[in-house]
Amino acid sequence: FVSGVGDFKEDPVRRDMRATFPYLLELTRLNTNFNLERFPTVGRNFQMYLGEEAAPAGSARAATRRRQAQQVMFFRGIGHTAELLGEASDSASSIMNQALDELDRGMIDPKVSPFASSRIFINLIPAFKGDIESIKEEFNKLMDSVISQSANRLLKLRVDEIEVKVRLQNEDGSIQPLRLMASSMSGEWLRTDVYFEYPDPVTGVTKQFCPVNDDGELCLLNPYPTSNQIQVKRATARRVGSTYAYDFLGLFEVTLLQVWDEYISSLNKETFGGVEEVVMPGNVFEAKELRLKEGKLNVDDERRMVGTNNLGMLAWHCTLKTPEYPEGREMVLISNDITVQSGSFGVKEDEFFARASEYARQRGLPRIYISSNSGARIGLVEELKPKFRVAWNDEMNPSLGFKYTYLNEDEFKALPKGTVDAELVEDAGEKRYKLKSIIGQLNGIGVENLRGSGMIAGETSRAYDETFTLSYVSGRSVGIGAYLVRLGQRTIQMSNGPIILTGFSALNKLLGRDVYTSQDQLGGPSIMGPNGVSHLEVANDQEGVRSMLQWLSFTPKVKGAAPPTRITTDPVARPIDFMPSKQPYDPRHMLAGVITDGQFTSGFFDRNSFTEYLAGWGK
Repeated sequence: FVSGVGDFKEDPVRRDMRATFPYLLELTRLNTNFNLERFPTVGRNFQMYLGEEAAPAGSARAATRRRQAQQVMFFRGIGHTAELLGEASDSASSIMNQALDELDRGMIDPKVSPFASSRIFINLIPAFKGDIESIKEEFNKLMDSVISQSANRLLKLRVDEIEVKVRLQNEDGSIQPLRLMASSMSGEWLRTDVYFEYPDPVTGVTKQFCPVNDDGELCLLNPYPTSNQIQVKRATARRVGSTYAYDFLGLFEVTLLQVWDEYISSLNKETFGGVEEVVMPGNVFEAKELRLKEGKLNVDDERRMVGTNNLGMLAWHCTLKTPEYPEGREMVLISNDITVQSGSFGVKEDEFFARASEYARQRGLPRIYISSNSGARIGLVEELKPKFRVAWNDEMNPSLGFKYTYLNEDEFKALPKGTVDAELVEDAGEKRYKLKSIIGQLNGIGVENLRGSGMIAGETSRAYDETFTLSYVSGRSVGIGAYLVRLGQRTIQMSNGPIILTGFSALNKLLGRDVYTSQDQLGGPSIMGPNGVSHLEVANDQEGVRSMLQWLSFTPKVKGAAPPTRITTDPVARPIDFMPSKQPYDPRHMLAGVITDGQFTSGFFDRNSFTEYLAGWGK
């Protein structure tokens, strides 16, 4: 119970809980800004809550907030072992895996939005002996292990933050609380940081966290904040079935780590004479944002804050250390930002795309384009919307159509000169300005965008001839977005990323009946695969990034360079075990080999080096 005015009131958040649990789980940090509903858990030291962002009581937004509130699934756990990495059931690594299981069960509840994010909090009670650097290093190892093994689950469950609270025992016996955090709140996916924790000397309740490295970062306040700009953008991208553009950088890094782990593991399992020891290099992925200033595209050394862009197009010059090029290879990554005007192409976006593609083409670097957009931007002259009028064929029956749209004399003169092109006519006893064309005062909302579409289509055609171009369709790609994908050399399409020229509802209206029921019927993988536009279909963006890296593994470092190579465990001189039979057989088995009854029968190519593209073409 909690104290009220002259009485006590039950706190349902703390119901059926040991008295110390609410403080150890820091539940007061949750209910300040969120309305909580407790969910059942399997582990006895775990709690889970569905939180909906709470609007200030009595505010004008309160009713709307209740209908459209962002949801967060909070997992809270307690461990009694002073281990971050370990096999003990209450070590941080073990609780982390159990947390993902609990979130999996919670997310299937119909009350949970399909776009809800999640956060994990673990409180390890015993004190750690050591220093801050060793704790930080161990936490980084923990996160590398979790991300490497569970990246798909972290993405599926939309885990935006992981907190581990520990207590460091100093040499004099004093205890220093530390907060180990892996957070995506600043834009970089699950970036790790360590904070000093300062509790209230009387109550013991944490007041604030301050960064261990004094780099000017502000101390954090106690309650969990509501959605910031980045979280709102991330949720917007998730709603359309895509991933926030900046989050792809984290996906590339995580997937590269997985590729290296698998590669090194394969060498260790099947070694043969002459194979040298292979070690994963440090800093396997680095991305520097490209920005357009005074008509020139250059690397941005200032590193602006994530989410502050006002253009719906982004680009990075990336360096990747892959098993084929452990010293590093470069590529140019271009992406729509679906959170800026639905990723539409305006004049500025067209100019940026053209300069970024030209940047890759002139250097002979692979040009990777992540497509998620709504086509060329068609804007509205907002000041005209409440003013224009319609001259109906029959005022009493609008279904018979109209003769023209117009403005009256006062409305026409109130508009800035050049907003519309109109012809003065007299009708129904009044002067009317019959609208011939609408121009507006803003640039970038009309036919000028179509001119830009032609420019970037031409640039993509030039890039096709001069460098390697790969497109990945992460979300819907409409109009010029679809053309850019088709004009590239290779295309990877996500299962819910249609490639279309217009929407199915517009076609139904044109046809006069409901012929199509979804965008996938027009440009989904089931259409674009058999017709040869899409070379490969993937289920999600994590798989899409892996497929992009796999395709790059077949691609030279720069145009004209020798094809890449890597150390392989498959000997050069070996017999081909697969024997064709007189009966029909799968020719893939002859090329790539096949596992039969648990045994691998080798084929013509090196093991695990064969990838089939255009598998459904013509079927």
